[in-house]
Amino acid sequence: MKIGFGTQLWLKDNHYENFHRMLDEMALVGLDGFEVCYAFLIDWYERKPRELMRLLSMHGLELSSYYWGISFNNKEACRRGIEEVKRRCRFVSAIGGQTILLDGGERDWHAEYSSVDDYIKFIAETANQLGEYARSQGLTLAWHQHWGSIFETQPALERFLALTDPEVVGFCCDVGQIALSGMDVVDIVKRYVSRIKFMHYKDITFAGRPHGELWRDYAVPADEGAYGVDSRGRFVELGRGVVPFKEVTNILLDAGYDGWLVDDFDYSGYSPVESVQACKDFINKGLGIVSARDVREAHAR
Repeated sequence: MKIGFGTQLWLKDNHYENFHRMLDEMALVGLDGFEVCYAFLIDWYERKPRELMRLLSMHGLELSSYYWGISFNNKEACRRGIEEVKRRCRFVSAIGGQTILLDGGERDWHAEYSSVDDYIKFIAETANQLGEYARSQGLTLAWHQHWGSIFETQPALERFLALTDPEVVGFCCDVGQIALSGMDVVDIVKRYVSRIKFMHYKDITFAGRPHGELWRDYAVPADEGAYGVDSRGRFVELGRGVVPFKEVTNILLDAGYDGWLVDDFDYSGYSPVESVQACKDFINKGLGIVSARDVREAHAR
């Protein structure tokens, strides 16, 4: 398998000046690649993809995936979002990447749709169209379920997956988001393992949830999809939370999954390199999974 990480620990709050340090530290930890959800990467390198390819090659890293969300509850914004996804497909293809992750489905759908089922049908139709486009670019598109969206409930997620073509719309199973949404992680992974094209290994704890205000005049927690502190739980380094990773890993291995494991981790109390090292150690030592880079370096010694 290949082990990757999200970029947020380094780049959150638009600190894109940390990009090159991030590449250095990811290489030192021994990752295979990274997932990006920010627009800066395509804005910087769309017209010079070879420069980015050389930079990644210097660090022995790949772009595991480009993650992008669409605002489906506003059809004009949705049209713009579709074009941005297609743009990212062309960009990822140009730099030799393989995967696009798609997300969306706000809970406030009433203005544009007559029913929640019409809303889900429209999202599914759009995902099918984008999946076809991704395939035309030599890519795999995978849908990422997200807490705080219409798909935080299992019936909505199941309806969406039933309406989409598994040949063009895979499933990015984020086990942390599944747990946060109150679903049975093992059941979801087992049920849809043949549909899984990309994995987010993400952990969450429900212990010590905050109450009240963080500071005066700023009342939290909320249930609107925030990442650092919320009313349901908080994301933590792998192995520190409630996600049953050993059971999940066994299901994937039994099914022959050999793709990416990416920790799309957003906030940590530790420095990025310490947090990422702890997560990779858990994958290596706690789950017995080594990265493609680990294998290469072991053979080189």
